[in-house]
Amino acid sequence: MKAERGEIVFTGNPNAGKSTLFNALARAHAHTGNWHGVTVGASSKTVRGRNGAFVYTDLPGIYSLDGYSLEEKSALSYLRAHEDARLVQVADVRTLPRALRLTKALLEENRAVVLALTMRRSFEKNGGRLDVSALSARLGIPVLFVNAFNAEEVRRFNDFLQREWIKEDAHAQIEGEKRIAGFPFSDGLPTEIYTPQTRRESIAEKVCYSRILCLPLFFLLTGGIFFLTFGDGMPGTAMKSFLEDLICVRLAERAGACLFSPAVHALVCDGFLRAAGGVLSFLPQLALLFGFLLFLEESGYMSALAFTADGIFQKVGLSGRAVFCLLLGFGCTAQAILATRGFERRELQRRTVAALPYISCSAKLPVYLTLLSSFFSHPFWAVAGLYLLGVGVSLTVFAFQSGGEKGDFILELPEMQFPDPICFIKTLLFRLKQFIIKIATVVAAFTLLTWFLSSFDFSLHYVGIQESMLAFFSGGLQYLFRPIGVADWQTAFALLSGLVAKENIAGLLNLFYPAGLPYGAQTAFALSVFVLFCSPCVSAIAASARELGIAAAAENAVLQTGTAVLASYAAYFLYGARMLIPVAAALLLLLMAAKRFCFERIHRKKGGYA
Repeated sequence: MKAERGEIVFTGNPNAGKSTLFNALARAHAHTGNWHGVTVGASSKTVRGRNGAFVYTDLPGIYSLDGYSLEEKSALSYLRAHEDARLVQVADVRTLPRALRLTKALLEENRAVVLALTMRRSFEKNGGRLDVSALSARLGIPVLFVNAFNAEEVRRFNDFLQREWIKEDAHAQIEGEKRIAGFPFSDGLPTEIYTPQTRRESIAEKVCYSRILCLPLFFLLTGGIFFLTFGDGMPGTAMKSFLEDLICVRLAERAGACLFSPAVHALVCDGFLRAAGGVLSFLPQLALLFGFLLFLEESGYMSALAFTADGIFQKVGLSGRAVFCLLLGFGCTAQAILATRGFERRELQRRTVAALPYISCSAKLPVYLTLLSSFFSHPFWAVAGLYLLGVGVSLTVFAFQSGGEKGDFILELPEMQFPDPICFIKTLLFRLKQFIIKIATVVAAFTLLTWFLSSFDFSLHYVGIQESMLAFFSGGLQYLFRPIGVADWQTAFALLSGLVAKENIAGLLNLFYPAGLPYGAQTAFALSVFVLFCSPCVSAIAASARELGIAAAAENAVLQTGTAVLASYAAYFLYGARMLIPVAAALLLLLMAAKRFCFERIHRKKGGYA
């Protein structure tokens, strides 16, 4: 990307507030969170001001100029490929002595650096003190406090970057000052410049970092949010029913009364309002789930989970780092796949990417509820069971692929904090906006295209669905799910449309069956299992291809889809929790035993393992 004046790159230690400051300055929406390794790739945006246009770039966190994880190596590669870029090193003032190690390394490479310090309020509240002017004079570079949540401070910092520090001769001016004999603080920061904070561990941190209490608390919170979202008469269900009645019934009836052409009536009422609009009615339930996941990210609880669950994941050859990917997977599989760049080894990343699609992303929620709500008076238990089944399958895939090696884990534990309300609401609204845009564009376009193909024949005559163009192309799909009680091709087409976007499934089921699904609970549950096991959408497959290559991504997608068909057959014939649970447990034990037996037979040598 070319700019008129130059590029400003934001770097620094992980979880120092780089992305938050980048978002505030560039009015961007880079992913943020109070945990180690949120940013996994470079994000750039052109910012235009009174002094010209500049490119602002946010990089993954680094501790030094020697890469450890995949994301750190990508950040270092970017820095070395953009040697003329000016750097903003964002540092948490509470851990300033550790951050200065990176400052020293950057200055030794003769880079133009400004040190932006965050977390001032927390630092000073706990007795910390810093003489910014003295530190700037000793380092020979600009040092400033900046609060990304304060609009005035952000504006002043942006003006400083674009007017003062970015002057054409700034690099030459700073360059001479940096040529000092050694780093000024090799023995630590002088007390007249820096007094560290004195802070006691809070009650919340004692609970969240307790190996006894952390996981039970997580399950309790998760169960509570699921009940609020899916429970009968709970806010999520009530608001969903209200929106569904408003869009799919009242609005559809009023629109239908104004339309006299059967084709236009079907297009507006069935193809748009009841199909795509029906998916939009799940917005309140998604808001509750998004809000819960966002709270885990912004509060620092995700790091506590990673810390306490590390021992569990070591059993399947991973590390606590996998917690970040799993929880992100409940929101978006593509985002979770990109987060695997934080792993230290490519093999660990490959295994994680192969297992993440079994975690039920937010796009699968409307599908589960569309399939199950018609047959279960209380779908809470069915939906919760599918989410748990997905986690169990994902961990099984982890374990089955493990070669016995252990995953390394380095984690910087953040301070627990209550999320900033304004930032929390803005981020939540942005995620909901992305869902609405997806429904209004991808899902609506796909649904309307499907309506057209299923309503007209090749002569463009308005006909019944079985005489349509879509029936001609998709009629053979009727055999795919016949063993589980589906006698038509429409359901199979709707389910396979999920390869484009999972929300398409719910929209097309509403389009094809406006009066209700033509099969019972046993078939609906089996189809839900297919959705759980099936390959993720194209965006997730594309993310997998970027990380592993096209061949590996295609292989995973085909294998997952084929497994999904077999899993749906198994779920149909083993329907009922009293049969499904013991059989699933036995199958898991068999897989683990087979994996261990095969591994030991291949790798055992005299005197033990290789």
